[in-house]
Amino acid sequence: MQKQVRNFQTKTLLIACLFLTGAQSHGGLPPFPVGVANAQSPAPRSTPIKWSLDGLKLELQAMPLDLVRAFFLGRGFAARDADYIAKTGCIYRSALGNSGVKPGDPATVIELTKWRIIGPKGPQPIQTRQDWAKIWDTKKVPENAKVAFHWALFPTTQSYQSTDYNWGMISFALPPGTRFDLEVRWLQGGVKKVKMLQNLECGK
Repeated sequence: MQKQVRNFQTKTLLIACLFLTGAQSHGGLPPFPVGVANAQSPAPRSTPIKWSLDGLKLELQAMPLDLVRAFFLGRGFAARDADYIAKTGCIYRSALGNSGVKPGDPATVIELTKWRIIGPKGPQPIQTRQDWAKIWDTKKVPENAKVAFHWALFPTTQSYQSTDYNWGMISFALPPGTRFDLEVRWLQGGVKKVKMLQNLECGK
C-alpha cells in the first residue's frame, strides 16, 4: 500500500500527526498520539471510541472547535473559513485499519459514502473530500489550503491488507454539540459488514 502522508510545516505541526492519512503499519492500529505540547494546540477533550470487529479496527474522537480552528489556520485557511469548518464540519479524528494479524488475512475495504449518520434530521451521508472540494471552489479558497484539507481528511475509499491502517479526519456535517448515531459499513474479504455506533456528539 502506498504511503499517503503529506508534511505541512507550520506552528501546529505536532497536531498534524493526529490527522494526516497514510501511515502504513505492520504492527496493528496504534493509539491516537496525545500530549501535544503547544499552548495554541489543546488536545481533544472527548473520550475516544475504540473497537475491533470483523476485520475492522476503529478509533474515533470528536475534536473541539478551538483545535479545529487552530489546525486549519495552520494549513493556510483564512480565519472565516477555519471557523466555518469548525462550526459546520463536526470534525472527528479517526484511525481505521485492518484488524488482521497474519499475512493472508482478508482485506478490509472502507467506503465512507456507505456510512450513514442518524441525527435530528434523519439519515444523512457524511461529508467527504469531494463534498468539501465543491464548497472550497465556491468560497475561492487558496489552492494550498485546499490541498492541505484534502490530505487531512480520511480517504473516501481505502483498502487495507492485514495490519494496515490510516489516520485522518472525518466530517459529519452537523452543528456543534449535536448528538447522533453512526452506521459504519465495510467489506471484509468482499463480505458486507455493519455496526451501529450510538450516542456520538459533535465537538463544542
